[in-house]
Amino acid sequence: MNAFPWTVYFILLAAGLLGSAAVIPYALAINPKAVALMKENASGISQPGKQRLATPVLVLISGLQSLVLIGLATFLGLLAAGQVGLGTPTLQAGLEGRPVMETIMAWAPASVLLGLTAGVVMLVLEGCYFMPRIPRALASLDSKTAFWKRVLACFYGGIVEEILLRLFLMSALVWLFGLFWRTVVGQPAPGAFWLANVLAAVLFGASHLPATTLIATLTPTVVARALLLNAVAGATCGYLYMRYGLEAAMLSHFSLDILLHLIATPFMRRRANSLPRDSVPQAT
Repeated sequence: MNAFPWTVYFILLAAGLLGSAAVIPYALAINPKAVALMKENASGISQPGKQRLATPVLVLISGLQSLVLIGLATFLGLLAAGQVGLGTPTLQAGLEGRPVMETIMAWAPASVLLGLTAGVVMLVLEGCYFMPRIPRALASLDSKTAFWKRVLACFYGGIVEEILLRLFLMSALVWLFGLFWRTVVGQPAPGAFWLANVLAAVLFGASHLPATTLIATLTPTVVARALLLNAVAGATCGYLYMRYGLEAAMLSHFSLDILLHLIATPFMRRRANSLPRDSVPQAT
């Protein structure tokens, strides 16, 4: 049995914690209710000196939660990935002193291209179908957020979400399905990988719903939007994870987020502003 890749574990854990910290300004900017709750908690502490500690304490608690979540997901994900032939092949090769540039150049263009393609599909679906049917708060979400906050948010998607959804969830699902859906040589069948990819992609979309409730009421259209658009991104990254490894999925997700949160924002803002005021439902 191969030894557990502790060096890879700590690298991914550190990257995940940095990604979690980077998204905080963006998360607070798009969730004013969360900011109001933090202020309410702070004002509720009446003893002298403690009010100044309320927000830092809440941030510290959030950081500890991220440490536990990312640490556990990375550990279990690496265990499951090692059992089914998934993981971080490029990173491990580099740590072992093997040349990796040729390997990176073999998958990097495909990762960026597929990420951008998935982003274009999502933008077309958003602009042509969902935008006229969702609350205005969702239709113009990024346009109200500072550029630098959107830049930092891209690192959360490219690092943390890939650790949670691909390394952990998808690897675990492949391992689980492989217990009863195997090839003649005892490995998980190709169908097990694809089923795990689809389920992880759908769950990736569903994971966005709690944050959406802080911005707008969940309607069938809002739920379908979260599931469909994020499933497009998730399935793309899942394919790259199967084909090339976690590094390729991370690069693709990061490229997709650059397109969605940075490049396309002015165009989507103009699209939202071009709609009749009463054609876009208001958030409640």
